[in-house]
Amino acid sequence: MNKGCPYGWAALALAILALSLAGCGGGPSKAAYMAGLAKIRLQGADFKHALAARYRQATTVPEITAVVREFARVETRAGDEVSRLQPPSDAAAANTALARGLHDDAATFTALLPRLSRSRTIQEAAGVLQDRPMRGDREIIRAFSTLTKLGYAAPS
Repeated sequence: MNKGCPYGWAALALAILALSLAGCGGGPSKAAYMAGLAKIRLQGADFKHALAARYRQATTVPEITAVVREFARVETRAGDEVSRLQPPSDAAAANTALARGLHDDAATFTALLPRLSRSRTIQEAAGVLQDRPMRGDREIIRAFSTLTKLGYAAPS
Protein backbone atom coordinates (compact mmCIF):
# COMPACT_ATOMS: atom_id res chain seq x y z
CA MET A 1 0.00 0.00 0.00
CA ASN A 2 1.10 3.50 -0.67
CA LYS A 3 1.86 5.40 2.57
CA GLY A 4 0.53 8.52 0.93
CA CYS A 5 -2.99 7.03 0.57
CA PRO A 6 -4.74 6.98 3.96
CA TYR A 7 -7.81 5.39 2.43
CA GLY A 8 -5.91 2.25 1.35
CA TRP A 9 -5.82 0.79 4.89
CA ALA A 10 -9.42 1.73 5.53
CA ALA A 11 -10.53 0.07 2.29
CA LEU A 12 -8.56 -3.08 3.17
CA ALA A 13 -10.04 -3.13 6.69
CA LEU A 14 -13.57 -2.74 5.31
CA ALA A 15 -12.99 -5.51 2.77
CA ILE A 16 -11.74 -7.87 5.50
CA LEU A 17 -14.68 -6.96 7.73
CA ALA A 18 -17.17 -7.55 4.89
CA LEU A 19 -15.63 -10.94 4.09
CA SER A 20 -15.60 -12.02 7.73
CA LEU A 21 -19.23 -10.98 8.22
CA ALA A 22 -20.25 -12.86 5.09
CA GLY A 23 -18.81 -16.02 6.62
CA CYS A 24 -20.51 -15.63 10.02
CA GLY A 25 -23.20 -17.99 11.19
CA GLY A 26 -21.43 -21.35 11.14
CA GLY A 27 -22.68 -22.53 7.77
CA PRO A 28 -26.14 -22.71 6.29
CA SER A 29 -28.80 -20.44 7.68
CA LYS A 30 -31.23 -21.53 10.36
CA ALA A 31 -34.15 -20.19 8.33
CA ALA A 32 -33.19 -22.15 5.20
CA TYR A 33 -32.73 -25.34 7.20
CA MET A 34 -36.04 -24.90 9.01
CA ALA A 35 -37.81 -24.26 5.70
CA GLY A 36 -36.35 -27.43 4.19
CA LEU A 37 -37.25 -29.46 7.27
CA ALA A 38 -40.80 -28.07 7.32
CA LYS A 39 -41.28 -28.89 3.64
CA ILE A 40 -40.18 -32.49 4.20
CA ARG A 41 -42.43 -32.83 7.25
CA LEU A 42 -45.47 -31.46 5.40
CA GLN A 43 -44.91 -33.70 2.38
CA GLY A 44 -44.43 -36.71 4.66
CA ALA A 45 -47.56 -35.90 6.62
CA ASP A 46 -49.60 -35.61 3.41
CA PHE A 47 -48.33 -38.97 2.14
CA LYS A 48 -48.86 -40.66 5.50
CA HIS A 49 -52.44 -39.38 5.77
CA ALA A 50 -53.21 -40.69 2.30
CA LEU A 51 -51.58 -44.04 3.06
CA ALA A 52 -53.42 -44.30 6.38
CA ALA A 53 -56.72 -43.82 4.54
CA ARG A 54 -55.77 -46.54 2.04
CA TYR A 55 -54.77 -48.83 4.92
CA ARG A 56 -58.13 -48.33 6.66
CA GLN A 57 -59.96 -49.08 3.41
CA ALA A 58 -57.90 -52.19 2.63
CA THR A 59 -59.91 -55.40 2.52
CA THR A 60 -57.21 -57.81 1.36
CA VAL A 61 -53.69 -58.73 2.42
CA PRO A 62 -52.23 -57.64 -0.97
CA GLU A 63 -53.78 -54.18 -0.48
CA ILE A 64 -52.21 -53.89 2.99
CA THR A 65 -48.88 -55.12 1.64
CA ALA A 66 -48.99 -52.49 -1.13
CA VAL A 67 -49.68 -49.73 1.41
CA VAL A 68 -46.77 -50.87 3.61
CA ARG A 69 -44.45 -51.07 0.59
CA GLU A 70 -45.40 -47.50 -0.39
CA PHE A 71 -44.94 -46.32 3.20
CA ALA A 72 -41.40 -47.76 3.20
CA ARG A 73 -40.71 -45.85 -0.03
CA VAL A 74 -42.03 -42.62 1.50
CA GLU A 75 -39.82 -43.06 4.59
CA THR A 76 -36.78 -43.81 2.41
CA ARG A 77 -37.44 -40.73 0.29
CA ALA A 78 -37.88 -38.56 3.40
CA GLY A 79 -34.65 -39.93 4.89
CA ASP A 80 -32.82 -39.17 1.64
CA GLU A 81 -34.20 -35.62 1.58
CA VAL A 82 -33.28 -35.01 5.22
CA SER A 83 -29.75 -36.29 4.62
CA ARG A 84 -29.39 -33.79 1.72
CA LEU A 85 -30.33 -30.84 3.94
CA GLN A 86 -27.47 -28.65 5.04
CA PRO A 87 -28.11 -28.04 8.74
CA PRO A 88 -26.30 -25.45 10.80
CA SER A 89 -23.50 -27.04 12.80
CA ASP A 90 -25.47 -27.31 16.05
CA ALA A 91 -28.24 -29.27 14.30
CA ALA A 92 -26.00 -31.59 12.28
CA ALA A 93 -26.04 -34.55 14.68
CA ALA A 94 -29.83 -34.41 15.13
CA ASN A 95 -30.31 -34.12 11.36
CA THR A 96 -28.14 -37.21 10.82
CA ALA A 97 -30.11 -39.07 13.51
CA LEU A 98 -33.39 -38.06 11.87
CA ALA A 99 -32.27 -39.31 8.45
CA ARG A 100 -31.03 -42.55 10.03
CA GLY A 101 -34.33 -43.01 11.89
CA LEU A 102 -36.35 -42.54 8.71
CA HIS A 103 -34.14 -45.04 6.86
CA ASP A 104 -34.34 -47.51 9.77
CA ASP A 105 -38.12 -47.18 9.80
CA ALA A 106 -38.23 -47.85 6.05
CA ALA A 107 -35.95 -50.88 6.47
CA THR A 108 -38.20 -52.25 9.24
CA PHE A 109 -41.30 -52.04 7.06
CA THR A 110 -39.48 -53.45 4.03
CA ALA A 111 -38.31 -56.40 6.12
CA LEU A 112 -41.93 -57.09 7.14
CA LEU A 113 -43.17 -57.39 3.54
CA PRO A 114 -42.49 -61.16 3.19
CA ARG A 115 -44.31 -61.90 6.46
CA LEU A 116 -47.19 -59.65 5.46
CA SER A 117 -47.59 -61.33 2.09
CA ARG A 118 -47.78 -64.73 3.83
CA SER A 119 -50.58 -63.52 6.12
CA ARG A 120 -53.88 -65.29 5.51
CA THR A 121 -56.14 -62.53 6.83
CA ILE A 122 -56.01 -58.78 7.24
CA GLN A 123 -56.17 -59.31 11.01
CA GLU A 124 -53.04 -61.46 10.84
CA ALA A 125 -51.33 -58.79 8.70
CA ALA A 126 -52.32 -56.12 11.23
CA GLY A 127 -50.74 -58.26 13.95
CA VAL A 128 -47.48 -58.46 11.98
CA LEU A 129 -47.42 -54.67 11.79
CA GLN A 130 -48.26 -54.26 15.45
CA ASP A 131 -45.40 -56.53 16.53
CA ARG A 132 -42.77 -54.67 14.53
CA PRO A 133 -39.62 -53.22 16.11
CA MET A 134 -39.93 -49.52 16.97
CA ARG A 135 -36.26 -48.51 16.68
CA GLY A 136 -36.73 -46.11 13.75
CA ASP A 137 -39.73 -44.50 15.42
CA ARG A 138 -37.75 -43.85 18.59
CA GLU A 139 -34.83 -42.37 16.61
CA ILE A 140 -37.20 -40.05 14.76
CA ILE A 141 -38.88 -38.90 17.97
CA ARG A 142 -35.52 -38.26 19.69
CA ALA A 143 -34.16 -36.36 16.68
CA PHE A 144 -37.24 -34.11 16.45
CA SER A 145 -37.12 -33.57 20.20
CA THR A 146 -33.50 -32.44 19.95
CA LEU A 147 -34.23 -30.21 16.95
CA THR A 148 -37.17 -28.66 18.80
CA LYS A 149 -35.02 -27.96 21.87
CA LEU A 150 -32.45 -26.31 19.59
CA GLY A 151 -35.20 -24.16 18.06
CA TYR A 152 -35.20 -25.85 14.66
CA ALA A 153 -38.51 -27.65 14.60
CA ALA A 154 -41.89 -26.78 15.95
CA PRO A 155 -43.51 -29.63 17.81
CA SER A 156 -46.11 -31.41 15.70
